[in-house]
Amino acid sequence: MSMDAAKIVTSFVEILVMVLLCLSVTTSGHPSSSSGPPVAHDYSRRFAQVSRHCQSLLSSSTEELSVDADHAGLLIRHLSFTDADWSQDAGQAPLFPFHGSSADAAAAVAGPELIQADHLASFRLTQVQRRGAARATFNVSGLLTFTLTCNSGCLPMEPRASPELELWYGVAKSHTLFEGLYTETRPSDGGGGERVLCMVGNSALPTRGITREDLQSWAKTTDGGVTNVIEPPSTAGGNILLVLRYPMVQTLTTRAVRGEMTSLSAVSDGAYFDTVRLVSRLGPYSRYQFMPEHEELDAARCSSHPSFPDGVVAAGHLYRGASFCDILRQFTSDPDHALLALDPNWNCITTGESCSRPGPFDASGRATAMASTRSAVTVQDLRCEPACGVDGTAAAKVSAVFRFVAPWEDQATAAKRTGLSGATLSAEGAWSASTGRLCMAACLGAGEEACRYRVALHVPTAFSVTRRGIIVGQVTATDGSHPPLSFQQRVHRSGQNWHQFGRSGEVVPMAYHYTKVEQAGELLRASKRFGFRDNFIARSLLSYPKIAGAADELVSLSNLADDLRNLGFQSMPKLPFVPEWIEDSFNIELQILSVGTLVGSYSPPFEHGSSVPVEQSDRGHGVEKQQVILNVSAEFMAIRMYLGPIPVMSLEGVYNPEDGRMHLIGCRNVHAPWRVLSKSRDLEDGMDCSIEVTVEYPPTTMRWLMSPAAKVSIVSTREDNDPLHFTRTELQSMPVFYRDQRGVLTEDTMEDLLCIAMLSATVAATIIQLRHINSHAEVAPYVSLVMLGVQALGHGASLVTNAKMLPAWPRQSYKLYADHLECSVKALTLAALLLTAWLAHKVWWSRAQARARSSPLEPGRVPGDGAVLLCGLAVHLGVLAAHWRGTCGTSLTTTPPHRGTYAAEAQTMPSSSNMCSLGLVVERYAGVVREWFLLPQVIGNALWRVNCKPLAARYYAGVTAAWLLPHVYGYLRRPPGALYSEAGAVVVPGVGVVLALLVFVQQRWNYKVVCWATRKHRNKLPQHVY
Repeated sequence: MSMDAAKIVTSFVEILVMVLLCLSVTTSGHPSSSSGPPVAHDYSRRFAQVSRHCQSLLSSSTEELSVDADHAGLLIRHLSFTDADWSQDAGQAPLFPFHGSSADAAAAVAGPELIQADHLASFRLTQVQRRGAARATFNVSGLLTFTLTCNSGCLPMEPRASPELELWYGVAKSHTLFEGLYTETRPSDGGGGERVLCMVGNSALPTRGITREDLQSWAKTTDGGVTNVIEPPSTAGGNILLVLRYPMVQTLTTRAVRGEMTSLSAVSDGAYFDTVRLVSRLGPYSRYQFMPEHEELDAARCSSHPSFPDGVVAAGHLYRGASFCDILRQFTSDPDHALLALDPNWNCITTGESCSRPGPFDASGRATAMASTRSAVTVQDLRCEPACGVDGTAAAKVSAVFRFVAPWEDQATAAKRTGLSGATLSAEGAWSASTGRLCMAACLGAGEEACRYRVALHVPTAFSVTRRGIIVGQVTATDGSHPPLSFQQRVHRSGQNWHQFGRSGEVVPMAYHYTKVEQAGELLRASKRFGFRDNFIARSLLSYPKIAGAADELVSLSNLADDLRNLGFQSMPKLPFVPEWIEDSFNIELQILSVGTLVGSYSPPFEHGSSVPVEQSDRGHGVEKQQVILNVSAEFMAIRMYLGPIPVMSLEGVYNPEDGRMHLIGCRNVHAPWRVLSKSRDLEDGMDCSIEVTVEYPPTTMRWLMSPAAKVSIVSTREDNDPLHFTRTELQSMPVFYRDQRGVLTEDTMEDLLCIAMLSATVAATIIQLRHINSHAEVAPYVSLVMLGVQALGHGASLVTNAKMLPAWPRQSYKLYADHLECSVKALTLAALLLTAWLAHKVWWSRAQARARSSPLEPGRVPGDGAVLLCGLAVHLGVLAAHWRGTCGTSLTTTPPHRGTYAAEAQTMPSSSNMCSLGLVVERYAGVVREWFLLPQVIGNALWRVNCKPLAARYYAGVTAAWLLPHVYGYLRRPPGALYSEAGAVVVPGVGVVLALLVFVQQRWNYKVVCWATRKHRNKLPQHVY
């Protein structure tokens, strides 16, 4: 007990220490809290320098600050920003004499126009102090970080006691410490005044003349430069002036934070650099002031611009409820919905490059033809305030920043950037329930001179196979300088109640317009039905998800939708229908969007005083409804780790509850330049809809017999020479579990019962063999110890590796706890191991006694297993080598087919290249060795020329029959990812049966065969006959 108590106390102390460390790290990362030991600042040391360079600002400052000394600490949170934009005036003294380490390393290969480092700047105000008796200024200190990065944003900053210059693979950073003052300027020309930071500081600047070869040599000294930080030669720059200007009032045209960093050194000095300019927006802690309606940039002006060419919108299927702000936040601010995809201008009617450009956004001159392909818009700094319209209907005031995300940008970094540039639109406007639209005035970049754009946005409440946007927007120019640019957030069923918004859980009525059901119906009628599930016996025994008898039709459809819920597919190699630009590892999900008239899910109201919905309280008394063909819609989604899901293909068709099959028509986006899309006349709204998909759901009954996985077939109906054609793809999902299946035999339960049956038969057969050698002791030496050793090793490995006694050995069990069936399996495995060990002991003891009784002149009369072991190893190695050469040898020498010309069907099962590692092949071949346990006995009988029956017939026949059970079960249910191929599923158990027949022949006729072959030496043969 003392030892256990000591272990518990030690574990508790370790957990407590880890919690304290995590709390300290979390606190240090918060921008409003002090992290680490405070850095002491002597402001008197730079007082004269700051006063001299900031004199012009002090002369125009207010007499008293708007923030009192007691709340000065709030400025740390309001005046700090991260991931802003910075640029430098053209000159001869750049801040960084290189463009970022990874950019320089790759420029020679890919070209500088394809790899370009992002210029990011982060500023943290570290300290604010009262400046003596002064009421117009505060003493402040801060840390400014300039970053050149190709793959990540600025890391959290900590107070530093000295400037640093850091460089590692893909990132270059320069840290500068500043000290100065904070003041506020008086309003002028109708403006609201500014908050100003005027500071001087020190910096470590890169030494001039650093070349690309220098960067590569430094990277070689840091093991590839992945984690180690290198410090290149630098020059101390002590005369640097930083001025940051923050607007006192944040509006549409005054939301930019502007900064300027200049060098006070001489131009000939090595520490001199050209002027650096910073642009950021105010943080989320700053209050936003909406413009009055009578302003010139009134958002209502966008109502005069053309609407979307959408029949759904024309029909009036727009959201007009009171939860518009909640919808915006859910589908634009959530990390899973951070990016709104741009729609390619496939129907653009103008000429020139304007159709390829992403609207008003600046694509930086890089690959302009692809700028509108795979690009997106992210919504930042969303401010939405519910209001009341003039007509008394619901309304809302909305302000946001729309940032363009190019396909070559890192999405996670782009979503966090705070700079205002040619890639951002600052917008403000109003939403009205009477029109169902949000109309906004927009300004490009940080200046108000570019406020000639309008953004219109709405929330559709009806979908189709080519219209799946839950948030749909469009950017237009008042002067017609570019074609309209459309963007949308695709809907996907990530949760059960995705269409419920607001604190009250308002349910938005959704509709779906089916346009492909006739084409899917033709596919249903033309499909050929064959296989076990289509014969008369299977149809009478098997049933599939269908509409159950319920009082409410929506409840029935919702229950069916739950049964047809998302199908998950494990991480797999690239599939031909998945866009090539999705390079990250991902899983595929088939998500059901609508069934019949139900879109999403339905939660019925609860009866008073009951925890069961009204429609479901009498569920068991419903009348079985007649099953009809149902219209369905779905979506293929690529689920990526740490990133949002990506829609891959929209599906629409019919579902037949009688056979559990869906026949769907698929439409996928075509990611190609506009000039390619404009020539494709057979696209529907820019989508390729020449795709046929079939889904086979597993039955709800006979689960112990049929595979629990769903099968999906995806076929392109285009010609083979069409660039949009892809080869046929077959997928098998993860096991599907339907509702209310407690107590039903599942795959794991059936396999446990199968193991119990096999082990019980093995234990019984071993007991019979023990009784056999007890009654016929003279035959015990002729039982092969190698045969018993193979079985003992198999049982022991099953216990050690927590594997099941099945042909696909070893198959681990990943249950969090052991149930009664698994405990029974382990107990029987242990019993089989002990009985086999006892049987081996009796055989070894009988051989020892036989050696003691035999004459020294006849040592060969006592059998030995040395030659048996060598022969058995030779046989197994030969079979293993033949298997390797036949299946793996060709796959290793064959070049994998190109993605667009797949020669084989894509499967979720491991590819041949993955299956052909030596360790995996040997590991799986261990199951074959266990099944062929009689091979050593057959070899021994032949070598020893036995004239007796060492094995009881019920022993070898019983164990062989036990090993046939999983093969029969596997043939009936055909589990995904089975160990053996179609041929192997017959050959392996067939060889086991042949070995049992050989043992039978040897023990019955071996004496006569040997006598016929060796008539002259008959008197030297064993005479154990009974």
